[in-house]
Amino acid sequence: LEGLARQSAMSLARRRIGVDVHAGINGIGGDVALAVAPHFNVRLGGQFFGYTGSFQEEGANVNAKLRLGGGRASLDWFPFHNGFHVSPMVVFLNQTSVRATVIVPSGETISLDDGDYVSSDADPLHGSASIGVWKTSPGLMIGYGNIIPRSGKHFSFPVELGFYYVGQPTLKVDFSGSACDPSEPQPLGCQPVQDDAGFQHDLAAFIRRNNNNLSYASFFPVASFGVGYSF
Repeated sequence: LEGLARQSAMSLARRRIGVDVHAGINGIGGDVALAVAPHFNVRLGGQFFGYTGSFQEEGANVNAKLRLGGGRASLDWFPFHNGFHVSPMVVFLNQTSVRATVIVPSGETISLDDGDYVSSDADPLHGSASIGVWKTSPGLMIGYGNIIPRSGKHFSFPVELGFYYVGQPTLKVDFSGSACDPSEPQPLGCQPVQDDAGFQHDLAAFIRRNNNNLSYASFFPVASFGVGYSF
């Protein structure tokens, strides 16, 4: 047993740093790991993913940008003599967000909660929207594969699943321009949205309803597959 302990310590000293690249639902990224004990590594890394798309929603033309990823630090615990690990982690500089610009073409109708509004010919409706989360989030991962194999091998193929808690995602929407009563011809019944109590009431109700729906997105999943190399 004493010989095995010495051999383990020597192996740990020789193979104490590892790196990996990985891809998954949070994007593409990499990690640097340091072996600090026979059953523990500390790991620092990050990942990033971006997507831009356009679509129509409630009569509006929406251009949206989705961003995922950020930095992460974890403590990898290997309770058995294999690659299975449990990793509490902290996600920092969280980039997870959605930002969008909204344009309602003149004469088109937008629906907000219980109200329908026509975009003014002279001053069309336009606005912006965003969804934000915590910039620092706790999380937990489980997986198989040790970036620093205690066997002395160089390569590993880690797989991980988990989640991190991002808090209550918050939707913010702001509109400018003029909205018109669909029952009256333009320019009758048109006024700037800042002065339209009905528009502001329905917009606030729309934001509340969608923020309530977003409460189910407080836990964000993690899933990745990587290739590691130990020095």
